[in-house]
Amino acid sequence: MDTENNHEEFELNKKELKWKQNALDLAEAMIEKFSDFREESYSARSLDSVFSKMMNLSWFKRPKKFIIITGMGYALGKCLVQYFGFEWIVYKDYLGKDVAVKHPASGLICFPVSSVRKRMKDKNYCFMEDYLKEIKGQIMAIAKELPQLHFVSQGLMPQEHLDSIDSALKAGCKWVQLRLKDTDFQTYLNTALSAREICNKYNAKLTINDDPQIALRSKADGLHLGKNDMSPSDARKIVGDIIIGGTANTWEDVLILAQQNVNYIGLGPFRFTSTKKNLSPVLGIEGYNNIIQKMNSQNIDIPLFAIGGIEQKDIPFILDVGVFGIAVSGLIHNAGDKTDACNEVMSCFK
Repeated sequence: MDTENNHEEFELNKKELKWKQNALDLAEAMIEKFSDFREESYSARSLDSVFSKMMNLSWFKRPKKFIIITGMGYALGKCLVQYFGFEWIVYKDYLGKDVAVKHPASGLICFPVSSVRKRMKDKNYCFMEDYLKEIKGQIMAIAKELPQLHFVSQGLMPQEHLDSIDSALKAGCKWVQLRLKDTDFQTYLNTALSAREICNKYNAKLTINDDPQIALRSKADGLHLGKNDMSPSDARKIVGDIIIGGTANTWEDVLILAQQNVNYIGLGPFRFTSTKKNLSPVLGIEGYNNIIQKMNSQNIDIPLFAIGGIEQKDIPFILDVGVFGIAVSGLIHNAGDKTDACNEVMSCFK
């Protein structure tokens, strides 16, 4: 993992792309010859069997050290790309250049060739599964560091949603939700892919509203589910270990979501809002307070995000009752100076 911020990142040039392909061709040959799980190619257990078999050969039958490190290193890199959505990059710092992989949603950078070299030196020839669990844990730890301000997109057309996301991120938001209603699957997916690119540019988190398949295919950081959507437990089987939040209006809703291990709960509406059809009963400060007291009595500590018609003047009072964060749309979207509006909200968290 990269812990040094003083570095530059580049796309692989033609020479580096050719080197990568040659290394992966080498990896394919290793897998074909040594893997006990050839049908899985780049799975952790397949790569573990390849590495341990090669290193346990007698010295005169074993491939050269450089060949093993190169082939296994790039194979591990492809495993991270294939199963976790990493992307190949060239990483450059004061020590020089190195081909690495980066997880665009979390910003995590890994050096698979160096990882293999280290394990070879330590004589740890069966490490891939534990390594991938560690990487998965790091991605999840980063993903679950939820910003307290959550912006929900709005607009009549897909491009208007993208424009609202871009302007909110430019204003300082770090977590946005694409909430595109009444559209076909392909349009939603294309819009989500564009939203993912915008979020990458600002190093921000993207959540998709309602649709697990859209969240999966767009490599979103999160999925938000309404009361009438798929259950969080079923959605988790599709999207894996990303952030999953659910909508609640009552104490009973909160209990159901708590039992399904959501990462956060969107509790509302605080007051009337025109951005949502079939609005649930308004909660107000008293409604939030009653639900939070019940959560405390049963040791439920899932972060609550207040949502629904929230104005700037409401935020200090909402936070005072124990709400973790605020989800807004019009408060920032309709602001004359979106940066000032964003800063005012975030100043309340401090």
